[in-house]
Amino acid sequence: MLALFTLTLLAYAAPHADLVEQQVNDANQLLHRGQFQKAESAYKEILASLQHLPEDSFLRAKVTNNLGAVYYQMGRLDEAEAAYRKALPVYERLEGRARLSYASVLNNFAEVQRLRGNFSEAESIYRNAIQVRRNLAPDDPDAAAPLNNLAVLLNLQSRAKEAEAIAREALALWEKQGRESSGVAAACNTLGESLRLQGRYDEAAVCHRRAVAIRARVLPPDHPEIAAGISNLGSLLFQQGNYADAEQHYLQALAIRRKAVGDKHPGVAFLLNNLGTAQQLQGRMIEAENTYRQAIEILEEVGAAGNTDYAKAVENLATLFLTQEKANAAETLFLRALRVREKALGSRNPALAETYDMLGNFYTNLNRLTEAERYYKRALDARERTLGPQSVEVAQSLQRLATFYSAQRRDVKATEFRKRADGILRQLAQP
Repeated sequence: MLALFTLTLLAYAAPHADLVEQQVNDANQLLHRGQFQKAESAYKEILASLQHLPEDSFLRAKVTNNLGAVYYQMGRLDEAEAAYRKALPVYERLEGRARLSYASVLNNFAEVQRLRGNFSEAESIYRNAIQVRRNLAPDDPDAAAPLNNLAVLLNLQSRAKEAEAIAREALALWEKQGRESSGVAAACNTLGESLRLQGRYDEAAVCHRRAVAIRARVLPPDHPEIAAGISNLGSLLFQQGNYADAEQHYLQALAIRRKAVGDKHPGVAFLLNNLGTAQQLQGRMIEAENTYRQAIEILEEVGAAGNTDYAKAVENLATLFLTQEKANAAETLFLRALRVREKALGSRNPALAETYDMLGNFYTNLNRLTEAERYYKRALDARERTLGPQSVEVAQSLQRLATFYSAQRRDVKATEFRKRADGILRQLAQP
């Protein structure tokens, strides 16, 4: 999912100030149109013309931040992070309303951390950026960007209900500025993903179609944000079992994204992973394997191998290996994905429970029952600690363990866990 960077605007006094300001505005337009290579060249030329200014001048920091946004959009995370780190100390010194620009750079820096899989750090930075803006301007519409990006992060962590509320807040802020903007489209995309994760597919489809329609009107046809909406519509089709049409959406989105940013980009890898799932479920295993491998290689190459999208691609390749009876290779990949998820999500995230269940099923099928039981119990523990002891998800985890124990004729254990599950479901059914 495409999230939003923010450019910084700052008044300054310097020789030929009007000329430099016009050059910066022109470069910003190139960036917004998705012409990233031209924008990179333009910002570099501006920086070269500012060498006479001190390293910590606000003007150089502004252009450096915007150049970092170009690197981010091109998937060059090391260069983006270096640019933001260089700009941040300068902006941190700002006071008064000028400090709003500091919030913009924080948002950009958080985006890099999100892509790297440093989710806890990214969340903290997003919330800091939001708070800076709210302290200075409670109704600041530019708070929508970090709000939307925080919602994107929460979706990645399977915190869809939290994400929905924050995405709606971002959408309301952007809609105050007009109902037809790339910001409104971004919030619709994020909200649609939150709804999809909650199984509210019809509502999600409305959001994604609105995002696609807005972007078609306000953006060039080859802009990478167009690809995000098309991909999300593909994911809805995939969820409904329409794999052939989903594949066509992924291919269309992939062509747009590659044209805009080239092959070595996290967004390209994300689309390749989705494409691989559609190929696999249509029985085209060799194509799917090659597609998953491409996605994994790209994420490793650009420094995004700590992201949960990387874990997802690795898990998908492992699942494919299972269909080919390559259990050892599959196990290696499943455990690699687990390490990535645990580092990115922390031990108290319900999304980890799904991974533990996957490993429990894997080891059950191999008749390695001690390991299977351990992972099923870890799934139950993760759900109890994050969702509370009285939830449908906890009841389902208990039922899974009851079935596991019953298959081994451990009837006492099976009965114990089944009774606990039934008790939770009866309590939840009460008015």
